[in-house]
Amino acid sequence: MTELIELDIEEHGEVVVAHLKGELDIAGASGLGDSINDAVPTSARGLVVDCSNLDFIDSSGIAMLFGLARRLGSRRQELRVVAREGKPVARVLQIVEFDRAAPIHETLDEALAQTN
Repeated sequence: MTELIELDIEEHGEVVVAHLKGELDIAGASGLGDSINDAVPTSARGLVVDCSNLDFIDSSGIAMLFGLARRLGSRRQELRVVAREGKPVARVLQIVEFDRAAPIHETLDEALAQTN
């Protein structure tokens, strides 16, 4: 990871929440994806990736999210993403139709309510 991206992991019951802040680009995507994946035990119901404080995401960041969706799906765990409508990250997720891989929510509370 680089200093452009910050990751904070916390648990909400059986759900792991990964809060992202900063810019997610090729320099940080691979290591970040591994860190998030390693933080989700097989006993967890799922993962919420909170992108509400993410200012920028490039194609490597999008690929990382799709990779998490595949890995979690193979373990029968849910992935949900938080991205505020009208923000650049939400627009990118809309363009690539990420909602076909995992649900996108407006708030963390909404994502957690749907996961529990």
